[in-house]
Amino acid sequence: MKIEEKTRQKIIRNAFLSLFIYVLPIVLMFVTFYITGDRPWLKQQHKAEKTKSVNPKNSSSNGTSD
Repeated sequence: MKIEEKTRQKIIRNAFLSLFIYVLPIVLMFVTFYITGDRPWLKQQHKAEKTKSVNPKNSSSNGTSD
């Protein structure tokens, strides 16, 4: 089964358009990194601090809302 030339050209055009739309955000991200000089993969990540949650309660009411 042979595809018509017009249909084949539409399929090829749509494939290139889809590929362009897929790659565009990635290219823009690297262009932004190049322009700004930002290198997020070189930044040292901060360790999460272990904090104790504080639940203030009035000891005389023992946590009730009366």
